[in-house]
Amino acid sequence: MTGSARSYAASGVAAGQRIISTYNAGPFVAGAALASFDRIGLCHIPVGTGNTERLVRAIELLRPHAAVLTPSYAAYLAENHDLRDSSVARVLVAGEPGGGEPALRRQLEEGWGARVTEAMGVGDIGVSLWGECEHQDGMHLGARGFVAPELIDPDTTEAIPLEDGATGELVLTHLRHRAAPLLRFRTRDHVRVRIGACPCARTGPRIRCIGRTDDMLVVRGVNVFPSAVREVVGEFAPRVSGNVLVRPQGPGPRQDPPLPVSVELARDAPADPALAEAIGGRLREVLVVNARVDLVPFGSLPRSEYKSRLVERCQGDRGKSPDHD
Repeated sequence: MTGSARSYAASGVAAGQRIISTYNAGPFVAGAALASFDRIGLCHIPVGTGNTERLVRAIELLRPHAAVLTPSYAAYLAENHDLRDSSVARVLVAGEPGGGEPALRRQLEEGWGARVTEAMGVGDIGVSLWGECEHQDGMHLGARGFVAPELIDPDTTEAIPLEDGATGELVLTHLRHRAAPLLRFRTRDHVRVRIGACPCARTGPRIRCIGRTDDMLVVRGVNVFPSAVREVVGEFAPRVSGNVLVRPQGPGPRQDPPLPVSVELARDAPADPALAEAIGGRLREVLVVNARVDLVPFGSLPRSEYKSRLVERCQGDRGKSPDHD
């Protein structure tokens, strides 16, 4: 709870403010994060997932200062409701990668008229272990002293030094857990590390989650994260909505090019072949992958009131990622 309180407090929320949450979390695992709001001194308004009408009404009537939800749900709400003049000044996102992607963050901040920061944890180790401060330059380790972070190469498991700009799979070890301590637990989160002074004066490493190693696709030897595809496509806003769906042609992570990617157009935007070509070119330039970009009408890709599905696996390939908070 202490680590979670540090992580969420980094976002700038303060005692006496109201915060509304959308997680269906019981007392086990993710539910412990909700207790951190009490530790900070916030007035907590739990709404839960799947009742958007109730959530919007609660924002109107109770006027919370902050909202806690997944990036997918935050985007869904901004797309379907005008929240720019609501009381919410801070949107705290967690549960999946995306809150740190520049294009998605910009979309959320414009749609909510609020500042967006993200938090991240692992149910097996602890909830909301990392939290981003107002400078939005990566998530600080709020659970410092409770867990020890490491970085490894996901293929060889060799250790990677925690240096500025280093990338790899995040590995965590309990330092003070007595019931079921875990040693060098592989989180499957692929992260980029930031080292150095932050204007907020917090010390220690900061991270940005790039994607999940168990969602990663390998196209002609190149590692491709679906969230990275979304980030590149987001550069083409406002001509696109920001919603994407990667459609692997075969089971397993290894795929032959071109990688099929459905890109949703913005509302009322025409299907321009030149736009599809430009997106494909940018994917080649940034991710070094050949993709077949199919432009689809606005509203045709699924939305979520919890976590977005960025990959549509072929039948028989039923791999599932573990939940993260």
